[in-house]
Amino acid sequence: MTEPNRTKSYARTEPTRSSDAELMARLAEGDIGALGELYDHHQASIRRFLTRATSGADDVDDLVHTTFLTAATSAARYDGRAACRPWLIGIAVRLLRRRRHALGRWLSVMSALATLRRPNIDPRSALGTRGDVARALAHLSEPKRVTLLLAEVEGLSCPEIAAALEIPVGTVWTRLHKARSELRQLLDGSHEP
Repeated sequence: MTEPNRTKSYARTEPTRSSDAELMARLAEGDIGALGELYDHHQASIRRFLTRATSGADDVDDLVHTTFLTAATSAARYDGRAACRPWLIGIAVRLLRRRRHALGRWLSVMSALATLRRPNIDPRSALGTRGDVARALAHLSEPKRVTLLLAEVEGLSCPEIAAALEIPVGTVWTRLHKARSELRQLLDGSHEP
């Protein structure tokens, strides 16, 4: 008895694409490979949105990556809708708001610190003011400088700073007080660096 002639089919099959809901469920369970697939599916549209929203800012790539990293940490809260692109754009919008507020706070702090030293600034010398603040900040110890920036620029509360730096809240208050005092002295010229 002879076996019938069987021909093998080597048809090329495309891998099936996981749905967004499936990817988010896998990501919520800790499957980091799902993040790569999600990134491959949506990074172009998120990048396009962020490029337009920021007028092509230099940090678009950082914002895209942060959007997907935030999605990974928030995957368990995903609402299960079939397409997650709107959800990802929502994350990107929140990151843009945070970025805008941080930049606004930074400019506000720089402006306030600049006026501490020179209340009547000559517009021709205003360009040197930011350099003075940067130099004064550079003279603070790193723990004081980081604590001051977290409070004044990033807008974190003292308990949030304490948690981020893994130090007691009292230490945060002490560092902030000393950093502000030293910065004032450096900008007033009453304390030589």
